[in-house]
Amino acid sequence: MNEIITERPNLFEPNVYITMCVEVTGKPCPQKLAAAVSEAYKANEATMSRIVLEQGVASYEKLAVSGCKVEITDKSWLELVRENEKLPYAIDKGELVRTFVIPSEADTRIMIMAHHLAGDGKSILYFIKDIMNAFGQVPLTYKPLSLLHRASFPETGLSVPAKLYARYCNRKWKHLFFTWQDYSDLHNKYWDTFSSDIEYKTLSIAETAQIIEEAKQIGCSVNSYLVTMFLQKYQKKCEVGIPVSIREDKNEAMSNLVSGIRIRYQFDTQKSFAENAMQVHKRIKKALRQKRVFVLQFLASLPATLLDAVLLTTYDCYSDRLAEQTAKVMSYTGEKTRDLGVTNLAVPDIPLLYGEHQIKNIIFVPPAISYAHNIIGIITVQGKMTISFHKMQQHSIMK
Repeated sequence: MNEIITERPNLFEPNVYITMCVEVTGKPCPQKLAAAVSEAYKANEATMSRIVLEQGVASYEKLAVSGCKVEITDKSWLELVRENEKLPYAIDKGELVRTFVIPSEADTRIMIMAHHLAGDGKSILYFIKDIMNAFGQVPLTYKPLSLLHRASFPETGLSVPAKLYARYCNRKWKHLFFTWQDYSDLHNKYWDTFSSDIEYKTLSIAETAQIIEEAKQIGCSVNSYLVTMFLQKYQKKCEVGIPVSIREDKNEAMSNLVSGIRIRYQFDTQKSFAENAMQVHKRIKKALRQKRVFVLQFLASLPATLLDAVLLTTYDCYSDRLAEQTAKVMSYTGEKTRDLGVTNLAVPDIPLLYGEHQIKNIIFVPPAISYAHNIIGIITVQGKMTISFHKMQQHSIMK
């Protein structure tokens, strides 16, 4: 079994589903496409495993038969999101991914809704590649899990305050054990209260090219340009969280190989957009240099069941002073909760053409996790950038 360490907060997080909607041309046979999904499940250890929770230790355990599901439906992908986010995934039985094949008169859609313990955004892209290859009867290579362990992030890499807080938590925490019933109760309470609000927009090739060119002229990355564009919509200093891939080249395993950084910035209306973009870019680069794996080091240093308690106490399913304090430290509650989370998968490093079938577009919707108010997902396919906005509140910045 493979123990869950740095991704432990995803175990009890109620809003933890990554969604990708893939548009495929050529009207592939729905039944054959569904069969290809099943073959893709078999080719990945993540989708051939269940989550075991015993005496506070959470691990992946291999299964003989995948617990992940595939279904052919005529429902819209947004309708499927709203339905499925409210139904707890039976991760203890291996249900880490739900895939839906949606035939239509035009392009067929494959909607993948994956629990974060199945992997990160890039994992889902590689899973899409597996589906399309299996559909074309290309043999798939089995990919084992690629997990991060405590040895990968020694405590010596932590700042002194973080190290002292981690030691304090390990000394004070009562090491209580939580159960699948706690998982179910938290999920049901959360989704009885909330519902996803998803908007998205696909830019034209010309609009996408303009963003890339303007970022180049300014001297910043496309991601820094986009973060600045979103910050311009706000009239206050914002906490912005940005996931960072730590996946090694050619590693196509379905695993959660992501760290994260954050910056704090208020768009200065007295300066040009270019000047603001450069300030944002400098802050992102500094955070990448100094804090690239900090969050993973910190998570690995804390008691695992305390991380479960953080989620439970955030939604009033458990009461504990240390858990409440740690929820604030981790930005689940309090003033440091992210105003924005921005995930840019850029141009997918997977083929788009599979025989007579082509991936026309992908809509990427990251989960609206508990430590951020508004989540933005970005992906560029066939020269067109698609931006999604996922929130659990009623205001919108999508224009």
